[in-house]
Amino acid sequence: MHKLIALSALAAILAGPAFANETQAQCEAYVAENGGDASGCACLGDLADSDPGFASAIAAIQSPEDLDAADQSTKDKIAVCYPPA
Repeated sequence: MHKLIALSALAAILAGPAFANETQAQCEAYVAENGGDASGCACLGDLADSDPGFASAIAAIQSPEDLDAADQSTKDKIAVCYPPA
């Protein structure tokens, strides 16, 4: 039983960075396809790593229309990574 708990904890630790990297890669692919600024993609990856709900919301954004339709909480979190100049 202890081995199962230890393996589950290890899997959760190892999955975190991969999930963040997936979000960052998705952001970079979105920018490459739709234009924009990729400078906040690493930040979005970090936010997704610490907030699974945000990670799911950001994963659903595949087009500019999806971004426009995102809820305000998601847009506010994205804005954290793209502060005004």
